[in-house]
Amino acid sequence: MKTFPPIYLLLANFCLATEPTEGERLFALKVKPLFSSRCMACHGEEGKKIKGGLDMRTRETLLKGGDEFGDNVLVPGDPPNSQLYLVTTRTVEDYEMPPKEADKLSEEETWIIRDWIKAGAPWPDDERVSQIQKQYAKGEQVTTSKALNE
Repeated sequence: MKTFPPIYLLLANFCLATEPTEGERLFALKVKPLFSSRCMACHGEEGKKIKGGLDMRTRETLLKGGDEFGDNVLVPGDPPNSQLYLVTTRTVEDYEMPPKEADKLSEEETWIIRDWIKAGAPWPDDERVSQIQKQYAKGEQVTTSKALNE
């Protein structure tokens, strides 16, 4: 007689398979909104000229680079060699991004970009991003070793 694993084991495997990676989570919750609010007006808004030839609408176009930096704009896994990270830290003279001092990213925002690049710079599709955003909008349940009242 064949035995089948209990349904909860199958469901656990399914849930684990759909858990976002740290890089996907960073992209969906932090990087994509950051790009939308701080970068896309110049580097990807529909109907407008893409400044510097750097199209940030997709991972593929970002990997191609722009007029100045070519294919080292985004080097997945390597923030110190990714111009995207370096220009946001404002350490590349004449290429500080965003260009206005008043619009510069906070240190935390540059760390988000750095950590995303370090995680391989994943760029999940819109459906996956929406799924991750919904999952974390409800909050994230964590398991602790003891009850909170102990």
